[in-house]
Amino acid sequence: MAEPLLSVRGLCVDYLGPQGPVRALDGVSFELRAGEVLGVAGESGSGKSTLAQALLRILPAPGVITGGEVRFEGRDLLRLDEAALREVRWQRISMVFQSAMDSLNPVLTVGAQLADTLRAHRRVSGREARQRSAALLELVGIPADRLGAFPHQLSGGMRQRVGIAVALALEPRLVILDEPTTALDVIVEREILQRLLELRRRLGFAVVFITHDLARMLQISDRVAVFYAAQLVELGPAAALRAEARHPYTRALLSAFPSVHGPPGERTGIPGAPPSLLHPPDGCRFHPRCPLAEDACRSGEPPRLAALG
Repeated sequence: MAEPLLSVRGLCVDYLGPQGPVRALDGVSFELRAGEVLGVAGESGSGKSTLAQALLRILPAPGVITGGEVRFEGRDLLRLDEAALREVRWQRISMVFQSAMDSLNPVLTVGAQLADTLRAHRRVSGREARQRSAALLELVGIPADRLGAFPHQLSGGMRQRVGIAVALALEPRLVILDEPTTALDVIVEREILQRLLELRRRLGFAVVFITHDLARMLQISDRVAVFYAAQLVELGPAAALRAEARHPYTRALLSAFPSVHGPPGERTGIPGAPPSLLHPPDGCRFHPRCPLAEDACRSGEPPRLAALG
């Protein structure tokens, strides 16, 4: 089998605060193959966005990577200096951020922002940058005549498409999507995700897809990683996870979301709230909320569940 495009081993991230470090990622390990879509699920605060920022090494202060290994195309990204990282960021790994209005510069046209991305990493003339920018807009379904538009002159869906165009500008091997359809209506969300999947099939890039919409994630992902309280608790093929999830938290998540297909059935919420990461509970971190918890779950860390594949 070919070497994975991305291999993460024992990744740990702490946020340093006055009461001591808070571990936001705790020994996370997984692999991503070329062209694969990996869905990342979990409640707010479980570590999903921290993972995305750690992979690109763009963690905001006071976040610090404190352990582990992130190998991309055979190189450990955690050992690269800033010059070497610049060759990786956006050219090999790019990201679509959660809110396009916040990630786009409000005082520059979308054409100028696309051109800036191109010229920051490659030697292209102004004319070449403009031609490439027009082609990128058309790639994501926006007419080239909108190059002169400012972000506030576009709809939310169009702004998010511009964010995708910026992420694809340098033809990366991996695109990280951090909740790319947040605050968009379901029709626009479906159109954007369909466009992304079409582009993935055409261009061949891999995807790390972070979202709260578990039903949508199971539709478009090859595999799914489920996070809870800074830990990766389950990882497996989307179809197998849907049919036979093993971790009680994954089962609880699935029972809380309506099915996209089939009868609606009764939905069951997860009681309580995620634990404090400053003082996480002993044993399985889900046990205070888990109806299946046993004494072994409370007194010590239970054996890790085998991945589905």
